[in-house]
Amino acid sequence: MAKAKTPTRRFSTDKTAVSENSIRRELDWAGDRSVVEKGSATDKKNYAEGLSRALSQRFADALRKSFDGILPNPDGLGQESKARTGKGLKKLDVNYSTVELGLGLGVSIKTINFRDAKTKRYTKNYTRVDNELRAEAADYHERQPYSVLCAVVFIPLDACNDGGTAPSSFGQAVQIFRYRAGREKPVDDTTLFERILIGLYDAEPASFGVTGFFDVMDAPPRTGRPSSLMTFEQAIGTIVEAYDARNKSAFKWAEGDTEILAAPGREDDDDEV
Repeated sequence: MAKAKTPTRRFSTDKTAVSENSIRRELDWAGDRSVVEKGSATDKKNYAEGLSRALSQRFADALRKSFDGILPNPDGLGQESKARTGKGLKKLDVNYSTVELGLGLGVSIKTINFRDAKTKRYTKNYTRVDNELRAEAADYHERQPYSVLCAVVFIPLDACNDGGTAPSSFGQAVQIFRYRAGREKPVDDTTLFERILIGLYDAEPASFGVTGFFDVMDAPPRTGRPSSLMTFEQAIGTIVEAYDARNKSAFKWAEGDTEILAAPGREDDDDEV
C-alpha cells in the first residue's frame, strides 16, 4: 500500500497587513529562529525554504492587484509554479504568465539567514546565490527575452554592522549582486535580472521582522546601515515599474500631461468600398 503524501503547508498572508514593513509572520511561520540557528545545515536549509515560500506568497498577494492571475494564487496554490525556459520547464517563486506574453514577470526570492560559524559573517553563501540567479536569468531570458525578472535577497539587518577594514556583509552583498542586475533591454545580457533588491530584516526581539529594501544599483555605505530604505510598498512599486518599463510607454502631450500606454492592440482593417 502506497504511503499517503503529507499535505504541503500553505502560508496565508494577512490581507489587512499585506503592505506593512514587517515579515514577522513569515519568519514565525518558517520556524523558531533561535532553535534553527543552533541546529544542523539541514535545519537551516528547511528554514530558508519555508521562509522563501511564505515570502513568495506575500509578494504575489501584494502584486496581485497589478497582475491578475499571478502565482501563487490567493489560496496558496501554484507555489514554485513552472515556466518555460530554453532547457524545459523550471520552477519560479512568483510567476505572472499569460497566453499573449508567455512569462511576463518573474520574482525570485532568496534568503540568507544566519552567520557562518567560522567567519561570523553572512557572505559565505553569496556566490552560491549569485550562481543560482545567473542560471535562472539565463534560462528564462534565452527563451523569453522580453520577460522581466526581479530578485529579492533577504539578509538580517545586522549584516550592516560587521565591517571593519572590509565592507560589511551588506556592503559586500550590494557589490556582488549589482553585477547580476541592471538589464534594461531585451537584447541585453541574458544572465542579468532587470532589478535586484536586498531586503534587510531585523532579527532582534524588540523589533523582530521590521524590514526595509535597498536597490543594489544604489550606493551603499561601506559599513553601517543605509541612510534610507524603501518600504515594502515602495519595493512592490519598483517591481511594477520594471515591468511597465518593458511593456508600456510614456506618451507626453503638448499640454504637459503624460499617459502610460500599453502596446497598441491589433485592429482589423476595414475594407473600403
